[in-house]
Amino acid sequence: MNATSTPRPPRALATALAGAAALSAALLAGCASLPAAQMALPAPLAAATPEPVQGIGYGRKGEFALGAERVSFSRGRDRLELFEVVSFDRSPTRYALTRADGSLVEASCRGRQNTVTLGVLQGNAKPFSYGCEWRQHPQGRVAGMTVAAPSWIPGTRAERSGSFTVGATTLEVKSVHNVQGSPLPLEQPIGYVMSHQGRPVGAIELNGSTPRLWRPTPSDALAEPVTLAALALALLWDPAGAVP
Repeated sequence: MNATSTPRPPRALATALAGAAALSAALLAGCASLPAAQMALPAPLAAATPEPVQGIGYGRKGEFALGAERVSFSRGRDRLELFEVVSFDRSPTRYALTRADGSLVEASCRGRQNTVTLGVLQGNAKPFSYGCEWRQHPQGRVAGMTVAAPSWIPGTRAERSGSFTVGATTLEVKSVHNVQGSPLPLEQPIGYVMSHQGRPVGAIELNGSTPRLWRPTPSDALAEPVTLAALALALLWDPAGAVP
């Protein structure tokens, strides 16, 4: 009985296949080595060095350290759909920050958005809003923040703006959609900038599993307000983003 051998492809075809495989591997390696997109920063912050917020990841709950502070958190993203016409998005977020002196401040936030779909048309019957309050014991409520979408019109960027208030201090909060080196803005926020009396004092970049935080030095009175607001924004699962 004669053994049957597997036919070999012509040498030219084998060479072409090998070249295509090598090219694909090189392209994949090149893509993997590309740096992640970075948000465009206002001039006062562009030269500062950010802190990586290690440990948030993509989970629903966890713990991480930020300098001398420790943070534990839980968060969610839920959607209820009725007859494929109306959907209700809810994004609850909680975290507890333990300061270097051992004192504790707790945040409780709730994001919500209602969307109506009629055929190929979709609009936000109730635009996205995100409300937070911070409490510490025994003082009770010590700070609050409201961030919302300014428009319900479909097809526009998922812009968010609002303010954080603690005592007599107010920070303006605004989403960032511009990326360094690109003239095209993103639809969803890549981060947020916090300003005080019109001057940018902090920012949080949300691209990837490790947010980056720009905040004043610990001796600055604005350091904690920026930190509290930035963490609430970093932990939010925004309906404008991918479903976790």
